[in-house]
Amino acid sequence: MIRYATYWALVIGLQVLVLNHLDISSYIYPQVFIILLITLPLHLKKTYQFLIGFGLGLIMDLFVYTPGIHMSACLWLIAIRMIILGRQDLKEHANNKLTYSIKTAGFFPFFYTTLILIIVYHFYIFWLDGIGNINLEHMLITGLSSSLLAITLIGVLQALSLNKYE
Repeated sequence: MIRYATYWALVIGLQVLVLNHLDISSYIYPQVFIILLITLPLHLKKTYQFLIGFGLGLIMDLFVYTPGIHMSACLWLIAIRMIILGRQDLKEHANNKLTYSIKTAGFFPFFYTTLILIIVYHFYIFWLDGIGNINLEHMLITGLSSSLLAITLIGVLQALSLNKYE
């Protein structure tokens, strides 16, 4: 339990202290903290998953000063995650109370699931952020570049944590 809390604190700290202040380009805003929602344990009840998504989104909204954008996106991410994971054969892993990771799901199912969730999340927050003044070209470039950097950083985080749970 302490390991999970430390991991969550480090990922949230990375997001809030480093990635939110990344000034590489006006097109890159990676949201890496969503790996915490993607890798939630498989045995959690749906209600708890939505509460965790709500809480994490609220925390990120408080740090970034976005009124409900991350909270809404996190709730949608949890809903889409449930649909995607419902189509994968993970009952044995859920009975063993494992988290969703490369090790439990396999590389390709985890990669595709993570890629879909990251792209949907990024486009959703950029769409919500730009309501009233949507620039489609800017949203596409920002969504794709941010998603690409986020999937790369999440891959690094997963590779670093691969041997931790053996």
